[in-house]
Amino acid sequence: MAVIRGEIGRQWLTHTMANPQQALRTWQHDDQLVPVPSTGAWRVVEAPLYPSIDAMCAIRPTGALGPVLASVHEPLAWWLVPTDEADDLADLRQLTVHPRGWILDCPHEGIGSEGRLWLEPPDRSGRLTPVPQLGAAFGPAGVMAR
Repeated sequence: MAVIRGEIGRQWLTHTMANPQQALRTWQHDDQLVPVPSTGAWRVVEAPLYPSIDAMCAIRPTGALGPVLASVHEPLAWWLVPTDEADDLADLRQLTVHPRGWILDCPHEGIGSEGRLWLEPPDRSGRLTPVPQLGAAFGPAGVMAR
């Protein structure tokens, strides 16, 4: 049986979890949020939702856009960035760099849940948003300065 793109994204997102099968079953049967720790290759950078949408528009043409999760309730966005680069964003006041192991409550990428949805879903490529591009988008000359 062929694995569809969404299943591949879910498998990538949960591959460092202690019990990825439980997370996959939850998404398959319940469409609930699953707590996914930011361990391994990625960390989470939190930003205001609406400037994040503008930043996505600026970054997308470069081909460097990685997974971005959004909440319409908060309104916030969570960017997945390379673990070893995340701390380089700590000086940007509009961004919150979460520590390794921080829990991100995720819906599966095909269906939103509890006001959360993937604006850019994870996929098997492991592509993450490079910190230089995210920093430029939120830096002094980026979308937040407009």
